[in-house]
Amino acid sequence: MILDFSDSTLKPINPSTVTEPTAPEPTTTGIHYQLIRSKRKTLSISVKRATVEVRAPLKAPLKWIKTFIHSKADWIHHQVNIQKLQLSDIYRICDQSIIPVLGKPLLLTINPNSNCKRSSITLNDDVIDIQFNTSMSLSSDEIEEKSTVIFLAWLKKQAQHYMSKRTNSLANQLGLKDKLNKISYRRTKSKWGHCTSEGNIQYNPLIIIAPLFVVDYIIAHEVCHLAHANHSKRFWATVEKTFPQRKHAEQWLNQHGHRLAIEINR
Repeated sequence: MILDFSDSTLKPINPSTVTEPTAPEPTTTGIHYQLIRSKRKTLSISVKRATVEVRAPLKAPLKWIKTFIHSKADWIHHQVNIQKLQLSDIYRICDQSIIPVLGKPLLLTINPNSNCKRSSITLNDDVIDIQFNTSMSLSSDEIEEKSTVIFLAWLKKQAQHYMSKRTNSLANQLGLKDKLNKISYRRTKSKWGHCTSEGNIQYNPLIIIAPLFVVDYIIAHEVCHLAHANHSKRFWATVEKTFPQRKHAEQWLNQHGHRLAIEINR
């Protein structure tokens, strides 16, 4: 969540103009923040993953910046508290946890084993079994980290298998197959899907932890971009016609999308 107090939208900053951030410091309101100065004319505050970041002009007086933060303290505290709750609600790759994949809840079993020659992950019925070799005692954090790496690689393959097939099928159905160039998969922090003007579609594989109708909506959304490379009325009309559950899927993502954030380190 971002506040920018000059323009209605926050303009991207060229990384080459950003100075080294100061160490996080508290204001009189108890807000710890990271200050980044750059060649800009406005002050902005962003809260990402419960961390406050302030961007300011190179010569902005520190007193002015702190007064600015103080004036927005209620908003900042609200965002930090919400995001802390969201971070505690995300899926984790731990033994005996349950995680949905393509609409099906699956039980995770994790088995570090000194006799295991190579890392593996198998799916039997509704159980995902993760095994990996370990010749030494590992902490619970280390086990989770290693299990998460293995799981994410497996999850990407599941996404590729389902989403690539559905994408090609829908593009063919809509007469857009000739415009589809390439399908790729990469975990990103801000987008579930992206379609370029060249016809390259990229998906975030973590989306397949969402209900199946949400996964299918993301596919429909990106395939429709092959016809309309924008978010015009014509684009949304095409999406609505292709996927009538659009609003339901977007509502689910707005309410629960934060949970789809499996990470190696937290």
